[in-house]
Amino acid sequence: MIPQLNFHSAVTRFILAASALLVAVTTARAEEMFPFVMPGLEPNRGVANVSWLNDAPAGKGGFVRAKDGHFVDGRGKRIKFLATNFTFASAFPSHDDADKLATRLASLGINCIRFHHMDNQAAPRGIWKPGAPKKNEFDPDQLDRLDYFIAALKKRGIYADINLHVSRNYWEGEDFPDGLSDRERRDLLPHYGKGVDKINDQMIRMQRDYARALLTHVNPYTKAAYAAEPCVAIVEINNENSLLQLKVSSLPDYYRNDVLKKWNAWLKARYGSEEKLLAAWGGREELGASLMPAKCSTQGGEHFQVTTDGSGETRVVIKKLPAVEWHAQLHWTGLTLEEGKLYTVEFAARSDAPRKLPLSVRLQKADWHNCGLNEDADLTPQWKNFSFTFRAARVEPGEVRFDFVLGGGPAGEFRLKDLTLRPGGSLGLKAGESLDNGTVAAPRALMPTPCGLDWTRFLAETERAYTDGMRTFLKKELGVRANILDTQASYGDIAGTYRESFNDFVDMHAYWQHPRFPRRPWDSKDWLIPNTPMVAAKDTGNFARLAGYRVAGKAFTVSEYDHPAPSHYAAEMFPMIASFAAAQDWDGFFQFDWGGTNWADGKINGYFALQQHPAKLAFLPAAALMFRRGDVAPAKGAMRLSIPAGEVEKLTAENTSMTAAWKKAGVEPAELLTRRASVSFSTVGKLAATRQGRAASQLAWDADAALYTVDAPAAKAVVGRCTGKTTTLGGVEFAVKPNARNFAVLSLNAADGKPFAQSRRLLLVAAGNVENTGMDWNADHTTVSNKWGSAPTVCEGIAAKVTLATKLKSAKVFALDGSGARGGEVPATLADGRLSFEIGPQFKTLWYEIAAE
Repeated sequence: MIPQLNFHSAVTRFILAASALLVAVTTARAEEMFPFVMPGLEPNRGVANVSWLNDAPAGKGGFVRAKDGHFVDGRGKRIKFLATNFTFASAFPSHDDADKLATRLASLGINCIRFHHMDNQAAPRGIWKPGAPKKNEFDPDQLDRLDYFIAALKKRGIYADINLHVSRNYWEGEDFPDGLSDRERRDLLPHYGKGVDKINDQMIRMQRDYARALLTHVNPYTKAAYAAEPCVAIVEINNENSLLQLKVSSLPDYYRNDVLKKWNAWLKARYGSEEKLLAAWGGREELGASLMPAKCSTQGGEHFQVTTDGSGETRVVIKKLPAVEWHAQLHWTGLTLEEGKLYTVEFAARSDAPRKLPLSVRLQKADWHNCGLNEDADLTPQWKNFSFTFRAARVEPGEVRFDFVLGGGPAGEFRLKDLTLRPGGSLGLKAGESLDNGTVAAPRALMPTPCGLDWTRFLAETERAYTDGMRTFLKKELGVRANILDTQASYGDIAGTYRESFNDFVDMHAYWQHPRFPRRPWDSKDWLIPNTPMVAAKDTGNFARLAGYRVAGKAFTVSEYDHPAPSHYAAEMFPMIASFAAAQDWDGFFQFDWGGTNWADGKINGYFALQQHPAKLAFLPAAALMFRRGDVAPAKGAMRLSIPAGEVEKLTAENTSMTAAWKKAGVEPAELLTRRASVSFSTVGKLAATRQGRAASQLAWDADAALYTVDAPAAKAVVGRCTGKTTTLGGVEFAVKPNARNFAVLSLNAADGKPFAQSRRLLLVAAGNVENTGMDWNADHTTVSNKWGSAPTVCEGIAAKVTLATKLKSAKVFALDGSGARGGEVPATLADGRLSFEIGPQFKTLWYEIAAE
């Protein structure tokens, strides 16, 4: 969805206000920030140690399996995973570190580790043997480290999720008869061969070879091959990979010809003759007069300059890339198109540097849905002519626009001329194409034309056949007992979800404000984040999108989730995702990621690093209690989106996202807070949503007030704009004092699981901004470039008065140190069944224990 935002005056007001606020923030930071470091290799202590949640050793009762839409252990008991990712070198710790890590992870409430990016590099950052001519032999020392780590995790009740293909470049493992150098393959093929590797026979065979070598390897410490190891709960075939995302036109000849050969064979099998194909695809309609308005409008015009000379040539100079790609656009608005009619957009363009220019036709009002055209123009320094034919879909008179999205980069200049949008065009065979000769070209993208629909069917059917083949190979030939999926459901969207509905479970990924790299991917100096809290999002942020992909009758996980550093608001992550996952009755969520091998250097080491981030770590035990123990109950109401299986490819070709499908069925995002969501694929009927039961949940989210709360008998949380007021939740009052950002996160959990009034031991966590010492922000706090600062981490102290109803006769409150051990006592009063105490930066901690004497 690419909404138009008229916010120029609002931005001006915001900048003036932010300038004044930064002065206050600097003062508040000097007064309220204090050093606070959490241990890197030592376990949590006291009330913060929840290792007792883990049933050790992992898999002692047998294999984890999917049953009735959830995971159960070998004894048939429900199991939920609270997990993190270990990537690159962190997947191969020394034996001593492995033991310490396993103990620490268990103490945090973690019971699964996803092993990710192991296949990317040679040792010490990957599994491959260094110095070998090709990456096709495991390094024995690395394999030993992995074996020992998995065995150490198993002892402490922690399961493994083994990823197969993540980021290996296939051509680094074998030679390919494509006539290209490795550098040309890196430049011309999709990253890590994704998409291509689901249709290229050699790459598919290499995937099987890798799986066989890894999963049949016997771990000497557990005495079992990974295929038959009960502590291996999950095997993922791919990461973020779908054939439906493949751009065939940009592939090198060898790979493009291979795909087109299979595409033409599929068409031949479907139609039998060129005559029947032409009858299905339609002929040509004469082009009419252009409907394109003479003038364009802009969105995010502060990022670029547009001028038009006397010849009608338009010059666009992009001065600064926006934080979000679609925040810089050119629009031609007010179009009236006829539903189902053919239209053709044509123009000529050139750019000072190679540039991918997204273009689309869409509604110019909410929900800004696509109306039939969604393409990319690949611009070069030479003038090129472009022509895109589409069939108008879901249009409204006078409410359609054509747009170019400019924010994807690079900065610089490009030129346009001869832009037209005319009725008519051809969706059939183009000049030189012949089914009999096997020369039918592929569309540039998925689109709702007869040819585009067939292309979508071809890709979806080919991908499902690939997935079925890999699953059968793993289960039947290798004897894998773990739960298997292909890749994340959103990769392929509705068709991707349908693909995953045949696997053991369904998985998704989401990040709140993932760093964006406007010029060079993963440039450590050149990146941006909007740096706003998800609790202030009007559309439930990540949550509605995630929940919409759960398939009825299938276990559901989110194997990558994070609110990346250095956001000022990262503390919101665990209380929100843990409580929402519990309310939706999901089966696991995995933070991404643990963060490198600097296990205990006392600072945040990157965007995703969990291991030294106090604002995230402090809430992990609370998250484990909310989600794994079930302190937050599933929402009582349920709703289901039914999608006809026969419509899957059509909806995908129309670029209808799962979120759009829910909205089309009349479901708004906010409803997901009160009902559990799932999707099913039916053999009959039409796209529709049904609701069951009364809508009720222990969660509440006031997006206008930017306030999210959890109110369960043994778990409370208040997240967001809660300062300067009192929030009352079922016997507990949080009176939070004002702070510079009007933002705080507090959670209160009964460690013994009893309702608060009876609980004899509770854990309170209170956090706001957390960062490294000397972190060097730019003026608008959207980047620190590569100036992340140094140890120790420093934290904002949240000042608040907490009052709770209790039946205790006497109680004490303790400030806890970084490990969770008791420090100084916090003054408290207990009278008339109400315990009251005040917390604040003077205690130099993020967490507190309330205990009966």
